[in-house]
Amino acid sequence: MTLLSLTGIESGPWITLLDGELPSEGDSIAVPIARLLEEGVSAFATAGALGAAVPTGTSFAELEEVVRSLTFVAIEFSAFGDGRGFSLAVRLRKDMGFKGEIRAVGPVMPDQAQFLLRSGFDSVEITDESRVGAFRVSLERFNEFYQTDYMGARSIAHARHGISQ
Repeated sequence: MTLLSLTGIESGPWITLLDGELPSEGDSIAVPIARLLEEGVSAFATAGALGAAVPTGTSFAELEEVVRSLTFVAIEFSAFGDGRGFSLAVRLRKDMGFKGEIRAVGPVMPDQAQFLLRSGFDSVEITDESRVGAFRVSLERFNEFYQTDYMGARSIAHARHGISQ
């Protein structure tokens, strides 16, 4: 597995806790969101950095309960065609003001690299090492867009019609 930074941040490794496992003091850990909600953030107080492993079907309201305690969020895509992860990232950034790392985990394709970046993802786990180059090429493919991104960047349509952001 290769970890590719989309935004230039240096992502640190973390341990994903399995059911019943407890973190060692100072560990960076990812806890499945269901467990985090069930046990509460305080159950993981000894961790150095606390993150959540979030399936794309997770309700945004569930994230709202714990997001202020998180350093990072790993959004777990179940299939490359599942767009809910993009929506979760946008809502984390725009609605919750989440500043921590958002990582895409699971079957995402190089063609989705720009969408990941524009939705607020910072990094992506790539399981097939031969696709790393394709992800990098995809990130450089376009520099103008018809849609605004999660930050509201000026689009081609705005520029064409003289609309300022």
